[in-house]
Amino acid sequence: MNQKIENQRSPVVDSLLLMVSVIMLIGGIGAYYYYQDLAITAVRVGGLIVVAVLASWVAAQSQKGGAFFRFLKEADIERRKVVWPSHQETLQTALMVLVVTILISLMLAAIDWMLGGLVRALLGGGA
Repeated sequence: MNQKIENQRSPVVDSLLLMVSVIMLIGGIGAYYYYQDLAITAVRVGGLIVVAVLASWVAAQSQKGGAFFRFLKEADIERRKVVWPSHQETLQTALMVLVVTILISLMLAAIDWMLGGLVRALLGGGA
């Protein structure tokens, strides 16, 4: 039998890691607002970024956190494969949408005008 041996942690350890990362993040946000009058904004933002990075690293040590960060990495790889339109293609498409929208709105206004005239003629109130 060919079995894949993996390092599996207990669900309790994974939950503990995720809980510690959430507590770190909440503590960092709390410290950001607690030291609002005492510290320069750049220092508070820097501290919050450091705490967020550390909390992310702790979360990545769990199975669910690791799977989430693998998903983000794979999504970034797929994003790089997308062929984005050029500026000219985007401009042409936007103009085409604008022209078609105007034409359809004029057509619907004409149909509305004709049907309104027909209804007024049928009801005898038209001029």
